[in-house]
Amino acid sequence: MEKPRLQSFCDVIEKATLNATMVICAVMLVVAWMHVVRRYAFNNALTWSEEFLRFSIVWYALLSASILHKRNGHLGITIFREMMPKAVQKILQRVMIYLATITAGIVTVAGVILVQSTWEQITPALGISTALPYAAVPVSFFLMTVYGLMHIVRDIKGLPPITPEEAKLED
Repeated sequence: MEKPRLQSFCDVIEKATLNATMVICAVMLVVAWMHVVRRYAFNNALTWSEEFLRFSIVWYALLSASILHKRNGHLGITIFREMMPKAVQKILQRVMIYLATITAGIVTVAGVILVQSTWEQITPALGISTALPYAAVPVSFFLMTVYGLMHIVRDIKGLPPITPEEAKLED
């Protein structure tokens, strides 16, 4: 069965995001290693590394969360839903797709406002705009909104939700 265009587009974005998170992780590893070596071997730590690592971990975590959202891999408290009759379970599952997408869209807008309001603030160690690390919020939640729209389109077309296991098979 051929994938819908939106899902194919989301697959491309997911792959790019996954590659970005791998690069971020590798760079964080190198910077952390350099920091430790310089601190303990040369008694001269990098002045910017802790701030860089803090900002990088935020980008890494939020981009990873967007990938999980696409794959329907987020943890959820299902005990109450599973106590309900099957018909109610299906309705709750569908409603959650819509609520998550609306919430992600709202956080995207709030994130853009945050980035705009912090554009002129400068970080102490790196000397960059604080908007750059804060941009992880609107970027990641925008991706979640797009992925949520993909889930909604699948729901409208009557396709089953993507399971984390299926998403792994597509890699």
